[in-house]
Amino acid sequence: MQLTTFKDISRVLSPELPADLGTMDQHLDFILPKVIPYGEDLREEAFWLGKRWKEVRDDEGFHEAILHIFNPGGEYLLSLDGNVLKGAWKQLGGSNSLILELAGKSELFDLRFLNSSFLVLTKHGDQARKGQRKYFFLVHEPDTRDPRGGELDWRNLMEKLFNVWRENSIGIGSWVLLFVVIFVILYLSFSK
Repeated sequence: MQLTTFKDISRVLSPELPADLGTMDQHLDFILPKVIPYGEDLREEAFWLGKRWKEVRDDEGFHEAILHIFNPGGEYLLSLDGNVLKGAWKQLGGSNSLILELAGKSELFDLRFLNSSFLVLTKHGDQARKGQRKYFFLVHEPDTRDPRGGELDWRNLMEKLFNVWRENSIGIGSWVLLFVVIFVILYLSFSK
């Protein structure tokens, strides 16, 4: 294996995403606390406005292509397999909360994580108690495509989200330790 970037080195030095986490909600429960420090908030509109956000679920029967588009000025578009519904969005004060209005229904969502690839929201209230999914997981549509063709499944997208933490978590101390080890190896190999 050839390491070519600091990101590659970070991935090698970081732990793997545990394989036994279960559902997408359980994956997000594990990953979100790690990635939150590397996220943005809703005031950073360049990260989320005017982009095509694909909804991702782990439901076996979920095969629809659902896109969410938040346009400047409060326009909200929901595309379900190409059929578009028009609604509205508004930010709740200066908070990291959105109100989505569609077909006469309004819902309040709180931001959990945002960067250029991921937008993770939770509907306000205890949705799990009501038997509903906990997270509203949106991925910038180009980031859902597999470079080899096709679409990435939710597990691969969890790995990509985990990489946000993995690529940012290696601190300066780890880099210094890595370079000291390399220096010692080089020193010992040339001193013979």
